[in-house]
Amino acid sequence: MDIETEKKLVKVLENGINRQLQYYLDVCTRCSICKDACHQYVTTKDVRYLPAYRAELIRRIFKKYLTAEGKFIPSLGEATEINDRLLDDLFESTYACTGCRRCMYYCPFSIDTTWVLSLAKAILIAAGKGSSILTELADASVMKGENIALFKDIIIDTLKDTEAQIQEKVKDPNAIIPIDKEGAEILYVALSGVHSIIPAAVIFHQAKADWTLSMFEAANYGYFLGDTEKAVKIADRIVNEAKRLNVKEVVITECGHAYRVMQILYEYWTKEKLPFKVTSILEIMSRYFKEGKIKIDTGKIKDIVTYHDPCQFGRNAGFYDLPREIIQYVTTNFRELEPNREKNWCCGGGGGLVAQPDFDELRLESGRKKVEQIKKSKAKIVISPCENCRLQLDNLNEKYELGITISSMMDFVVDTMIIPEDEKEGTKEK
Repeated sequence: MDIETEKKLVKVLENGINRQLQYYLDVCTRCSICKDACHQYVTTKDVRYLPAYRAELIRRIFKKYLTAEGKFIPSLGEATEINDRLLDDLFESTYACTGCRRCMYYCPFSIDTTWVLSLAKAILIAAGKGSSILTELADASVMKGENIALFKDIIIDTLKDTEAQIQEKVKDPNAIIPIDKEGAEILYVALSGVHSIIPAAVIFHQAKADWTLSMFEAANYGYFLGDTEKAVKIADRIVNEAKRLNVKEVVITECGHAYRVMQILYEYWTKEKLPFKVTSILEIMSRYFKEGKIKIDTGKIKDIVTYHDPCQFGRNAGFYDLPREIIQYVTTNFRELEPNREKNWCCGGGGGLVAQPDFDELRLESGRKKVEQIKKSKAKIVISPCENCRLQLDNLNEKYELGITISSMMDFVVDTMIIPEDEKEGTKEK
C-alpha cells in the first residue's frame, strides 16, 4: 500500500471516530460474552466472526494512528498499521456481519458492533475494497432515480398486467393499482417484483384506502454497503416522490432495513425533518384491523404458526407486540420461538448477505441456530415480515428439509381475508 492511500484511510479513521465510538473501543474488556450471542461464531467457531474481534481490528489501527502509545510503542498495545492484509481481514469480518445487534444485548457494556463496523465499511470503501456486488446494486438504484422517465412506461405496463390478479382476488373488475397519484393519503413503497404489491393492493382495496404506488423499490443497498452518500441518494428518490405527490404518509413494505432507513436513519443522516409520516405496512394492517376494515376467516389456519423476529424490525426498530397482535387476529394457534423478541436468534440472512454469493456457505451454516428454534417449535408456518429473512428461511427450509411454509405477514392476512361477494361491482379507484 502506498503512503498516499494510507494517509487517506487514516483521515477516514480520524473523521469517523466520535465520542461514542471511542467509548466502545476503550471499554471492551475482551470478556468474550459476545461469543455465545453471535450466531455466526456459535455455529462456525471462526474467530473472524467474533464480535469482539470485529471491533478489535478497528481498535488496533485506532491505537496505531490516533494514540501516543501506538505511534511510539505499537507492540505494547497491539497497534497495527493499515495494510492490504488487514483490509482483507476487515472485509471478511465486516461484510459477513448481518448487523443483527444480538451481541449488544448480551454485552455488559452494550457495545454496538454495528457502529464500529460502519467505520470499517467507510475505510474499506475509501480503499476501493467495499463489496463489489453491493456497490453495483446501489449504483443501479441511484441510476434508476436519475433516469426514472426511462422506466416509467415499463413500470406502468407491468402493473396493468398485475391488476387482473388483484381484481380476481378482491372480486372487483374495477380494482386498479394507482400510481403517480397526486394528493393521495398514502404512498406505498414496495420491493422489486409484484409479490409485495399484490397483497398490499388487496389490503388497501378492502380498507378503501386513498393510496398510490411508488415507482421506486424500498430496498437500499447503499445502507448495506455502508456508503451513506449512496444510501441517502437512494432514499431521496422516495422522499422527493412523496413531496412531489404531496402525500401524508409513506408506507414501507415488509422490509426491515428499508423501514429503518426511512423512519430512523434518513433524518439522522440529512438533518432534515420529513414533511410526511413514515410507517410500516405492519402498522397499517394493525390500524385496519382495529378499525374493522379487514375481516378474517379465523378458522382457516389449522397448523401451528410461529413468528421470526427480523432483527431490523425487532432489535433495531422495536416492533415486538404489533406483529404478534396481527397474528392473533388471524389465528390462536400461535407458538413462540425460544428465545424470541430481543433475544431472538438472527436467521443469518441480513446485512445484504443474501445478495452476496461469496457468503452463501457461511449464511446457511450460521442459520442452524434458527433451524433448531423452528424444529423445537413444531410450527408448520413461519411468518416473517422481512424479505431478506424470508429468502434465508426458504433456503434453510430447503437445505435442512424442514417441511415448513414461509409467509410474509401480508400474505398470511390476505390468504385468510373474507372478501364479500357484494363487492363484485365495486367502485373504481380514482
